[in-house]
Amino acid sequence: MKRVFTIISAIAILVACNPNKRIVSTVPIKTNVMGIELCEPTTTSKIEKILNKDTDHYLYPLYEKDGNTTFCRFLPIIPHLNRPGFISYGGLSWAYIQVGISEESKVYLIGLVGSYESIETAKQQYEKAVSAFTQKYGRGNESEDNIFWTDENNSVSISYGKDSTMGGSDRYFCILSYSNIALLDRIEADNQSDI
Repeated sequence: MKRVFTIISAIAILVACNPNKRIVSTVPIKTNVMGIELCEPTTTSKIEKILNKDTDHYLYPLYEKDGNTTFCRFLPIIPHLNRPGFISYGGLSWAYIQVGISEESKVYLIGLVGSYESIETAKQQYEKAVSAFTQKYGRGNESEDNIFWTDENNSVSISYGKDSTMGGSDRYFCILSYSNIALLDRIEADNQSDI
C-alpha cells in the first residue's frame, strides 16, 4: 500500500505545481471526517477511540512509521464472527480507514479504502464516489484514474487501481482521501532523499 502515499504525493505536487490549470472549488473542502480533524494535534489512541465510537465497530489498529510520520490503518472487526466488517461513509462501504500523522502529531491525511477482487468493482466504487463528490464540490481536476478537488488549503481525492496487499496478493482499490496541502507538501519535502 505504499502506492497510497505515492498517489497522495502526486496529487499534492499536481496541486502545487500547476496552479493556473487546476480548478478551485468555491465550496470549502471538509476538514472533519468521522470525528477526526485535519491539522489538529492528536494521538493514535485518541484517533482509535474517536473511530471506534463514530463507526460502531471495533477497529484493529496497525501503525507504521514512514520517515518522520506515522501512518495508521484501522480495520473493522465484527467481534462475534471474527471477520472484517465494513465502514459506511458518504453512502458507500469502505474496507478500512487510514490516517497520516505528522512529526508534530498533526493529522495531514484521512482516507477511506475499498478493497476489491476486480478492477471493475473498484471502478464502480470510484464512479459512485465521483458522482457524489461532483454534486458537492462541482467539477474536479481529473486524470485517467484519479480526480481531486481543492479549495487551496485542503484537498479531497478519489482514485482507483491495482496494488498488492500487506500479504502480497494482488487486489484492486478505490481510495478516498482528505488532506491538508501545506502539511502534505512539508512532509513530502522532509521525506525527499538527498540523492
